[in-house]
Amino acid sequence: MNPQKIFEELDNCILALSKGNIEQKQLGLKKAKAERDYRIKYNQKMIELKLEKCQATLITSLAKSNPEVAELAMERDIAESAYYTCISATENLRLEAEILRTKVAWLRTELRNS
Repeated sequence: MNPQKIFEELDNCILALSKGNIEQKQLGLKKAKAERDYRIKYNQKMIELKLEKCQATLITSLAKSNPEVAELAMERDIAESAYYTCISATENLRLEAEILRTKVAWLRTELRNS
Protein backbone atom coordinates (compact mmCIF):
# COMPACT_ATOMS: atom_id res chain seq x y z
CA MET A 1 0.00 0.00 0.00
CA ASN A 2 1.47 3.26 -1.15
CA PRO A 3 0.56 6.15 1.20
CA GLN A 4 0.85 8.67 -1.63
CA LYS A 5 -1.70 6.73 -3.68
CA ILE A 6 -4.07 6.58 -0.71
CA PHE A 7 -3.81 10.36 -0.24
CA GLU A 8 -4.49 10.89 -3.96
CA GLU A 9 -7.56 8.66 -3.74
CA LEU A 10 -8.69 10.56 -0.65
CA ASP A 11 -8.29 13.87 -2.49
CA ASN A 12 -10.32 12.45 -5.38
CA CYS A 13 -13.07 11.40 -2.96
CA ILE A 14 -13.17 14.86 -1.41
CA LEU A 15 -13.38 16.47 -4.84
CA ALA A 16 -16.12 14.06 -5.91
CA LEU A 17 -18.04 14.81 -2.70
CA SER A 18 -17.89 18.53 -3.45
CA LYS A 19 -19.17 17.98 -6.98
CA GLY A 20 -21.79 15.57 -5.64
CA ASN A 21 -23.11 18.18 -3.23
CA ILE A 22 -23.56 20.64 -6.07
CA GLU A 23 -25.26 17.99 -8.20
CA GLN A 24 -27.47 16.95 -5.29
CA LYS A 25 -28.67 20.53 -4.86
CA GLN A 26 -29.46 20.80 -8.58
CA LEU A 27 -31.28 17.47 -8.55
CA GLY A 28 -33.21 18.53 -5.45
CA LEU A 29 -34.37 21.69 -7.22
CA LYS A 30 -35.30 19.67 -10.31
CA LYS A 31 -37.22 17.21 -8.12
CA ALA A 32 -39.14 20.00 -6.41
CA LYS A 33 -39.96 21.67 -9.73
CA ALA A 34 -41.18 18.40 -11.22
CA GLU A 35 -43.38 17.79 -8.17
CA ARG A 36 -44.80 21.32 -8.41
CA ASP A 37 -45.53 21.01 -12.13
CA TYR A 38 -47.23 17.65 -11.62
CA ARG A 39 -49.40 18.87 -8.75
CA ILE A 40 -50.48 21.98 -10.64
CA LYS A 41 -51.47 20.04 -13.77
CA TYR A 42 -53.13 17.26 -11.75
CA ASN A 43 -55.22 19.72 -9.73
CA GLN A 44 -56.14 21.68 -12.88
CA LYS A 45 -57.34 18.47 -14.50
CA MET A 46 -59.34 17.51 -11.40
CA ILE A 47 -61.07 20.91 -11.35
CA GLU A 48 -61.74 20.63 -15.08
CA LEU A 49 -63.35 17.21 -14.59
CA LYS A 50 -65.43 18.49 -11.65
CA LEU A 51 -66.70 21.37 -13.78
CA GLU A 52 -67.66 18.85 -16.48
CA LYS A 53 -69.83 17.12 -13.84
CA CYS A 54 -67.82 13.91 -14.03
CA GLN A 55 -68.59 11.21 -11.47
CA ALA A 56 -66.74 11.90 -8.23
CA THR A 57 -65.43 8.34 -8.05
CA LEU A 58 -63.81 8.64 -11.49
CA ILE A 59 -62.23 12.07 -11.20
CA THR A 60 -58.97 10.92 -9.57
CA SER A 61 -58.45 8.06 -12.03
CA LEU A 62 -59.28 10.20 -15.05
CA ALA A 63 -57.03 13.03 -13.88
CA LYS A 64 -54.08 10.68 -13.35
CA SER A 65 -54.61 8.93 -16.68
CA ASN A 66 -54.54 12.18 -18.64
CA PRO A 67 -51.48 12.02 -20.96
CA GLU A 68 -50.06 15.36 -19.81
CA VAL A 69 -50.53 14.51 -16.13
CA ALA A 70 -49.07 11.03 -16.64
CA GLU A 71 -46.03 12.50 -18.40
CA LEU A 72 -45.47 14.95 -15.56
CA ALA A 73 -45.85 12.14 -13.02
CA MET A 74 -43.20 10.15 -14.88
CA GLU A 75 -40.85 13.15 -14.95
CA ARG A 76 -41.45 13.64 -11.22
CA ASP A 77 -40.64 10.00 -10.50
CA ILE A 78 -37.48 10.13 -12.63
CA ALA A 79 -36.33 13.32 -10.88
CA GLU A 80 -36.99 11.72 -7.49
CA SER A 81 -35.05 8.61 -8.46
CA ALA A 82 -32.10 10.67 -9.70
CA TYR A 83 -32.10 12.67 -6.47
CA TYR A 84 -32.04 9.62 -4.23
CA THR A 85 -29.43 7.93 -6.44
CA CYS A 86 -27.22 10.98 -5.95
CA ILE A 87 -27.70 10.75 -2.19
CA SER A 88 -26.62 7.09 -2.29
CA ALA A 89 -23.58 7.95 -4.39
CA THR A 90 -22.62 10.64 -1.87
CA GLU A 91 -22.95 8.18 0.99
CA ASN A 92 -20.79 5.68 -0.90
CA LEU A 93 -18.11 8.33 -1.40
CA ARG A 94 -18.19 9.17 2.30
CA LEU A 95 -17.70 5.50 3.14
CA GLU A 96 -14.83 5.26 0.67
CA ALA A 97 -13.18 8.32 2.22
CA GLU A 98 -13.61 6.82 5.69
CA ILE A 99 -11.99 3.57 4.53
CA LEU A 100 -9.07 5.51 3.09
CA ARG A 101 -8.64 7.45 6.33
CA THR A 102 -8.64 4.16 8.23
CA LYS A 103 -5.94 2.83 5.91
CA VAL A 104 -3.83 5.94 6.52
CA ALA A 105 -4.23 5.53 10.29
CA TRP A 106 -3.27 1.87 10.01
CA LEU A 107 -0.18 2.72 7.94
CA ARG A 108 0.81 5.39 10.46
CA THR A 109 0.56 2.82 13.26
CA GLU A 110 2.58 0.31 11.24
CA LEU A 111 5.31 2.88 10.61
CA ARG A 112 5.51 3.75 14.31
CA ASN A 113 5.80 0.08 15.23
CA SER A 114 8.51 -0.57 12.65
